[in-house]
Amino acid sequence: MILIAPELPANLVNPAGRAVVLTAPIMDGEAYLGDATLTLGADGSASFSAARLLALLDPRLNSQASDVLHSRLAANGRLTNTDLTGAGITIRYNPQTLQVEMDIAASSRAASVIALGSALGRTVNYMEPANFSAYLNVRGSLDWVQQGQDDADEGLSAPVMFIDGAARWKGVVLEGELNLQPDAPGADYQRRGTRLVYDDRDRLVRWSAGDQQTVAYGFQSAPEIAGLGVSRRYSILDPQTVIRPRGSRSFQLDRRSMVEVRINGQLVRRIELDPGVFDLQDFPFAQGANDVELTITDDTGRTERANFNIFLDQAQLAEGLSEFAFYAGALAPLGFHGPVYSDTPAFSGFYRRGISDRLTLGANLQADTHGWMGGGEIVLATPIGSLAGLASASHVEDVGGGWAGLLNFQRTFASGGISADTLTLSVEARSKDFAPIGNRLPENPYSLIVGASYGRSLTYDLYAGIDARYSRGRGDEVDVQSLRGMVSWNIAPNLSFTGDVTYEKDIRGTNLGTLLSLTYRLGRRSSLRGDYDSRYDRARVSYQTFGGTGLGSYTLNADVEHSDIGTGASVNANYYGNRAELGFSHFGIFERDLGASTGQRSSLRFGTSLAMADGAATVGRPIYDAFALVKAHRAIRDNEILVDPTGDSASASTGALGTALQPSLSSYSDRSLIISAPEAAINLDLGQGAFRLFPPYRAGYLLTVGSDYNVSATGRLLDAAGQPVSLVSGTAHELAHPDREPLALFTNRDGRFGLIGLAPGRWRIELVGAEGAVYEIEIPADQDIIQLGEVRPGS
Repeated sequence: MILIAPELPANLVNPAGRAVVLTAPIMDGEAYLGDATLTLGADGSASFSAARLLALLDPRLNSQASDVLHSRLAANGRLTNTDLTGAGITIRYNPQTLQVEMDIAASSRAASVIALGSALGRTVNYMEPANFSAYLNVRGSLDWVQQGQDDADEGLSAPVMFIDGAARWKGVVLEGELNLQPDAPGADYQRRGTRLVYDDRDRLVRWSAGDQQTVAYGFQSAPEIAGLGVSRRYSILDPQTVIRPRGSRSFQLDRRSMVEVRINGQLVRRIELDPGVFDLQDFPFAQGANDVELTITDDTGRTERANFNIFLDQAQLAEGLSEFAFYAGALAPLGFHGPVYSDTPAFSGFYRRGISDRLTLGANLQADTHGWMGGGEIVLATPIGSLAGLASASHVEDVGGGWAGLLNFQRTFASGGISADTLTLSVEARSKDFAPIGNRLPENPYSLIVGASYGRSLTYDLYAGIDARYSRGRGDEVDVQSLRGMVSWNIAPNLSFTGDVTYEKDIRGTNLGTLLSLTYRLGRRSSLRGDYDSRYDRARVSYQTFGGTGLGSYTLNADVEHSDIGTGASVNANYYGNRAELGFSHFGIFERDLGASTGQRSSLRFGTSLAMADGAATVGRPIYDAFALVKAHRAIRDNEILVDPTGDSASASTGALGTALQPSLSSYSDRSLIISAPEAAINLDLGQGAFRLFPPYRAGYLLTVGSDYNVSATGRLLDAAGQPVSLVSGTAHELAHPDREPLALFTNRDGRFGLIGLAPGRWRIELVGAEGAVYEIEIPADQDIIQLGEVRPGS
């Protein structure tokens, strides 16, 4: 027990003059910690469970203060004001607000972490994906050539279909891709690849077996390998984690203070904090130089400021983080009918690690029986900018060895004003015989490539930049030089202009050209654009528009282009339905100035999918990664369910099939799926109304909307003597599901009550303060509204 001595006369703290029990909030300054059952004594003292107090305090105390209180409680069996004062805590009961108030000294507080990024660090209860799920996407196109260069080309061409799908069972994914073109010359099908994939989320590692989708880094190629793969790429396995250096600064507050964090002059966080030690983390840094300022204003108005600078490059990894990808097996180049499996062993891989928040190192290697290539990488953040370097060596059978190097410098700095500057310098050199694996005949026409670029925002609406490039030819290859200046200008809210002036010198001689573009926005959804390229005397006018979002939405693009070789006109339209995506395009070629037609081609496109999860199936638009299959509970099966409704539309609808498909869930990204049934009766229970999802790779969800808890009941509670139970509160518990949250119940003066959200079965009603009074009611099936009549104890 904790005993709080009174600070006021007893009659002001407890006017009742006898012991009173109440539930009181426990406050740390302005922060609510929780409730406790408090006993007010006749002498004005207040007492409650010391174990409850320590349970609330432990997360906010450092280990030394916490140990002192736990030892005092263990030794004496109780805590007093003196014990708390020795641990740096003052405690009092406030009879005006009926709450327990505490002040904790800064030296006794645990260090608190304040994340400035988007991750809130909270625990979320996510829905579980289906044990087994699968989907099959079918995309196709059919071309009709009304007029071609050759009569043999005219007419309907053979349809082309692109098929891909995946099945997931207990975390293991089988996926594959296939091209089909029946009756076409040559191969009528081509299997592009098949593989098993397993993601170890605890270690953030992806394992794969089969036709690998290799990832290259630096000077590497991406060889087609059949075999095993292991990789860690945060953008795929943990896209919500910030892998760049995030920065961290600690500070201590002795008084309650307002803390403002500004980066490059922009306010990113304002937070009011109690005294304590704090660690700011996850700064939302921009690419380049970041000037950070902390402004701390305490409750007396005293202000302190702290400044520091950090330079960030997007290629950096935070200290201790690593990315890698390794693939080993046999070369399997894609042939007419699919991968052609050889007996040539091959390996390709890279590894990168953040040595510190300023230094990232990496290495890469790939090899087959005909050659190898290996190299290293360094990314160094300096006070003036980021320096990145790559160096590689190679050896090709019957050709010999070679080398390559790349050095890149970036300087990006912004301020809170209108200016933002970007400077990039790069130098790349290659020897004559350098090549990654898979290249048996190295071709490096340029021995040295040097580039530089600089851009600046002159005003909020005006940006200008310049870049230069020089390539030194090897042997008979001519040197290439280019210089380009560009400007972007928002002339008005609905009118913008971009222009480039380019000077080039190459094997064709010296050329000076301009590229001009003017865009006029016709409201929020449409725009008109005109382009002119003097190098090819080409002019184009295009129109773009879109309508709606989700179901029934569409896009439309049309353009006319004129050049020295003729005129072309095209139109492209896409429609997004509930069960499929449809598209149409037409392209026509004419002689100069829209003269005689020389070619006309129309194309019809479609895309749909078949998905299943734990025994349920549906049809919808093509699936890109993970998906959710939504169906209505039998109690509301006659009502249309909308998924992610927005305005007068939604991303999917149950429709005539009674199931809906949300095809666009991204793996390992937090997602809330909103559900609505606008035509459903008000008493129908839709369940959660929203599902929190964190989809694994290629996972499917089976989500059921609604439940049996749609019954309303009214009745009149009587006591054992047959008198109305007036003006009491209670709860109704479902006997079949005792862990379910009970329903609240209140009676009027005549003992009448109402309950909403019941399900068929037996329920027990318990009243507050009515000792021994227990009521049981039976809710029959197939009824929405029940008249219970008079209900007596034990009935």
